[in-house]
Amino acid sequence: MSLNYRLKNWFALQAWPDPNTDQLIKATLLPIDEARTYWRNWKAANDIDDCTWPQFKILARFSGRLPKVDPECPEIPRLHGMAKALWTKSQMQLNRSAAALDILTKRDVPVYLMKSAALEALEMTKLTRRVTSDIDLMVKRKDLRLVVSSLCEHGWGGAEDVETALQRCRYHAGINLQRGSEQNRDNSDVDVHHQPVHMPFLDDEVIAGIWERGIAANFRGRDVLVSAPAELLVFTAMQGIRRFVPSHMSSGMWAFDLAEIVDSDDLDWARVLEVAAMCKGSWALLSCLSYLKHELRIDVPDQVLSLLAGQATGLDEAVMFYAQAPTYGVTKIFNLPLRELVLLNRQKVFAETGYHASKDW
Repeated sequence: MSLNYRLKNWFALQAWPDPNTDQLIKATLLPIDEARTYWRNWKAANDIDDCTWPQFKILARFSGRLPKVDPECPEIPRLHGMAKALWTKSQMQLNRSAAALDILTKRDVPVYLMKSAALEALEMTKLTRRVTSDIDLMVKRKDLRLVVSSLCEHGWGGAEDVETALQRCRYHAGINLQRGSEQNRDNSDVDVHHQPVHMPFLDDEVIAGIWERGIAANFRGRDVLVSAPAELLVFTAMQGIRRFVPSHMSSGMWAFDLAEIVDSDDLDWARVLEVAAMCKGSWALLSCLSYLKHELRIDVPDQVLSLLAGQATGLDEAVMFYAQAPTYGVTKIFNLPLRELVLLNRQKVFAETGYHASKDW
């Protein structure tokens, strides 16, 4: 094994979950006998009351198998109740957020769903115990003004005016819009994107190709477009590696989503490699898939990992991967400021590139 290959594998570890989150993921996904060890180790070092929101989401998934993993655990009733409460709240919030889709449909705006909403529309995920807080959707760049103004007219975006929201759209991959003011919100929450990844800026031709390959689907009674499994795998990995603020660690939820996508019979690995190269997501995908294969023993072809390592050669792509990756432990002292500095620089490049590159603004 060459030094270059070993260095690439070490660099790819940058986006792996922190030890605490890793133990929860393994307690949820590995066979029961192994899960017991990871759960006991996690429980010995953590207090449920101190969990982060991403950890609560994993615990909600884990609670269904807790009676088998740890039948004497006194937290079983509490975690079952928490999972039901979070799931119910999540479903109510998603149903309210879906009203944004109705507004856009009435304006004849095509909507392309991403992330967990796409998984639901493709029927790749079980809704039970899955906690999701918002709907991620993509619209065409030429429709951005209509989309933002239409949603703002119906109370999305709070006190922010349309021009300010549009300006933020131009300098970012998307914006978050919530319905109501800060004092009177109903928890409706949508992320409106004009491209499926946060960075780099994707040319109009690339975006057009993504739209052309969209699959017609249904989301809670509404006609939408979603990614084919190959695109969804890459986009989910590129979104998933981003560190969760304020902890700056990985949410870990991408492991569950990617595991479900990899299990799809319709997944085209050749197309996966093509999309990763096109979107400069080879590092992100290499990191996520290597975690699935080596830590969770999910069937990812060795050849795919080798080819990803072979095409992850660009310095620009490596810098973007490093800037967005989570950080924890003693290295956080110097790693976080450095990553924040690099990320600010990449966002500046995105803004300058994005504002001038698209013909559709």
